[in-house]
Amino acid sequence: MHQSLFAVFLVVLFAVAAPAAALDSKGIYQLNQDRVVQVRVLNRETGKKSSIGSGFIVGDGRQLATNYHVISQIVLEPELFYISYISNDGTEGELTLEALDVAHDLALLGAEQSLGDAIQMSPLPPRGAPIFAMGNPLDLGLSIAVGTNGGILNQTDDSRILFSGSLNPGMSGGPTFNELGEAIGINVATARNDISFIVPSRFLTELIERSATESYTDNVDLKAEVARQVIAYEDRYIEQLLAGDWQELNLRQFQLPGVISPTVRCWDNSAKLNAVARYKRYQIRCANQNHVYLDANNHFVGRLSYEYYWLESDELNPIQFYNLYESLNKDQIETKPGREIASNFNCETWFIEVSMQEMKSNLCRREYLDYPGMSDVLFTAALTGHADRGFFITLIMTGVDFDSTLPLIQKFLEETEWTP
Repeated sequence: MHQSLFAVFLVVLFAVAAPAAALDSKGIYQLNQDRVVQVRVLNRETGKKSSIGSGFIVGDGRQLATNYHVISQIVLEPELFYISYISNDGTEGELTLEALDVAHDLALLGAEQSLGDAIQMSPLPPRGAPIFAMGNPLDLGLSIAVGTNGGILNQTDDSRILFSGSLNPGMSGGPTFNELGEAIGINVATARNDISFIVPSRFLTELIERSATESYTDNVDLKAEVARQVIAYEDRYIEQLLAGDWQELNLRQFQLPGVISPTVRCWDNSAKLNAVARYKRYQIRCANQNHVYLDANNHFVGRLSYEYYWLESDELNPIQFYNLYESLNKDQIETKPGREIASNFNCETWFIEVSMQEMKSNLCRREYLDYPGMSDVLFTAALTGHADRGFFITLIMTGVDFDSTLPLIQKFLEETEWTP
């Protein structure tokens, strides 16, 4: 009797402790083919597709997860478009928008009835582990792409996973699985052959939880909601920049802010020197990778870039050098392309003192026409009072609250030092 009970105990213990068997791509596909759908934005008047992507069943079984950029036309023109799905077996239905996470390019959609069993979420597997992306590439039907987990990219604010597989148009919004068939992320973008990006599933889990209490109603102002989310995200980003440790770089007679965040990269863009040139130009450009998709017209915000220029000449006389210097400095404002969704730049000019050097500064702002509170900010400062050398800074931030950028500009100036 005791031996029989002990044998039963071992069987139960082994069943509980034994890990689930890993699946190959065929097993992943078979397990999830009925839970991954095509998401479509259709024109109400023609019934034709305007954009397509993928989605998958989550939450309570009547919800679908996808990318915000797949359904963003709903934000721009809700009266003209609507969202629908078509499953692998041909079942179709209309969907409503329930929640957005614009910063991480996520959207949560809802159907009137259950769509099936929800896909379970899971944390990211170890770096180098196989992962599997499912979706509807190029409107050709459900497919699966195999690759490896390249890890979280810190230059994208922990919001992207590097995937060695190839994501094609139409796969955006589909799930990426581990070997157990659990979703570890959401397909979002591709850069080039076999370089793609995944949004970690934790952001989707947070969105699903938030939707339980903050689901949208029919009369919600979606553009205002998009603006609110973008501004909140950019405010947090600026706070992180202000609190972080800034590296320094040297450019001729200035010590300057260099890499101010893991999200920022800096490059040397100095002009090649040759015998014909009568002046020397040194240039360093730094920029982040935190670009946030804004709307269906392929507008992106979240850009932070700053450039430093140093000019010097032993051959130009003071008038020639001044004319050259003034034209290059003026170009920093006038050559910035306009945006049809924003007003023109409105600028104010001051003379300021930076590290005991006089500089002419311009602070410019343009406001987004349909996204309340959002602005692009351009700041320039140019060294004055030198006959044979010049220096200027250009700082650009897009999709931000204007007032939130002022402490960052102030810190840039405080960290700029003249070294005689």
